[in-house]
Amino acid sequence: METGGHQLFALGARLEACAGFVRTGKVPADIGTDHAYLPIWLVQTGRVPEAYASDINEEPVRSANRHIASHGLSDQIKTFTADGLDSIPSDRVDDIIIAGMGGDNIAAILGGADWLQNPRYRLILQPMSRAAKLREHLFSSGFDIVAEKAVCEAGRVYTVICAGFTGNPLTYDDYDIYAGRLDGSDPNAAALLRKQAGILRSVAEGCGAKGDAAGQAHYTALAERLTENAKGGKNIAEHTGNI
Repeated sequence: METGGHQLFALGARLEACAGFVRTGKVPADIGTDHAYLPIWLVQTGRVPEAYASDINEEPVRSANRHIASHGLSDQIKTFTADGLDSIPSDRVDDIIIAGMGGDNIAAILGGADWLQNPRYRLILQPMSRAAKLREHLFSSGFDIVAEKAVCEAGRVYTVICAGFTGNPLTYDDYDIYAGRLDGSDPNAAALLRKQAGILRSVAEGCGAKGDAAGQAHYTALAERLTENAKGGKNIAEHTGNI
């Protein structure tokens, strides 16, 4: 497919899911952009008028600039060599995309940008690992997860989280942290829930080996709830968040 005389490449499942959460007409910032595939795709398709992209290392930014220039988008996509959200113009962006990092790293980046505590911004987050740590950070920092989608790429299942700041205290428990907004009626989400249940069963066994009966019972119960969700029932009661 060609757009504006330039070839439009296909996004992988992870980035396609991220793109799906970007609001039409808003300005995204892609943090840890690597080759800038996502911002190029978003601008090329007309979903957004402009975009920002950053990476902590200079070589990925140089690579991004080459790709951006080859698609004739240098005037619409601006790049930065920066650590996390440093240098991103908070007054110009709306949707923050952080994909392809560990959940703890994503949480650290979010924690270093107090300006995100504003309902204006949408967070689109794709953790490669430690999704529970990321969810815990979001909930404890006043953010709510309004949508979550599981996707399969290269034989592995990932989650993509869409969140926003509510300004209201949130009540959450361990189940919310491990299950997020995943719906077990979706096969990919069910696979993630079963995997997490297996991890928690191992944690429960470890507690039992240490004589921690309370911990063993707690994590066993969590694993059972996740397994039930993976059989097709929806997790967490009705969610009314809106960003």
